[in-house]
Amino acid sequence: MSEPLFVFRGIEKSFAKNKILRKVDLFLYPAKCILLSGKNGSGKTTLLKIVAGLEKPAEAEIEYSGKSLSWKKAIRNILKEIIYLHQQPLLFSGSVESNVAYGLRFTSLNRKQRRESVIKALEWSGLTDLANIQANTLSGGVQQRVAFTRAWILKPKVLLLDEPMSNMDHESREQARLLLCRMKSAGMSIVITSHVPQYFDGLTDVQFHLSNGQLAESKFSASNDSL
Repeated sequence: MSEPLFVFRGIEKSFAKNKILRKVDLFLYPAKCILLSGKNGSGKTTLLKIVAGLEKPAEAEIEYSGKSLSWKKAIRNILKEIIYLHQQPLLFSGSVESNVAYGLRFTSLNRKQRRESVIKALEWSGLTDLANIQANTLSGGVQQRVAFTRAWILKPKVLLLDEPMSNMDHESREQARLLLCRMKSAGMSIVITSHVPQYFDGLTDVQFHLSNGQLAESKFSASNDSL
């Protein structure tokens, strides 16, 4: 197996006197997908936000590029290489194209390069015909695909998805799953929280269950055995 992109060790987090995460370890490998299950309130979203650099842990050690760092010292690399997507797509007002292009404004690409990247991303996701449509008028499933594409165009090493298919019909789920399979095949590490593991058959490599602040590996469908 290849070396992990990131290793998070000993993650701890409490709210008031309630310890949500207890010495959680998480290894993120390229081209691998982790499915994370657990009851509401078990800490799944909190764990994703800590990994994404959006929530400060009480304790955590991060291994990146052969170095062991505190969460605070690793935050720059985390924010550069890891993207978190909320359950509800958080799209900006404007067209699908402008939403996909948004993050490129903060890169070193010039205007022509940004334009070429957006065209390629829209083709990749099957959104070319919707490029000029107002993003917030689209169905929830299509909005989620826009959010996926906006993340993909920035080429993160890790993508974190919080219940990404909870409000999709069957067709939208299949289209979204296809995009996730393409991301994984390209080397991206993916972590998904979901109450419905079957949505990700054929994509998941390992499933963990979060309970009482700790991760335990779970059994999952044999349809994943070919991965």
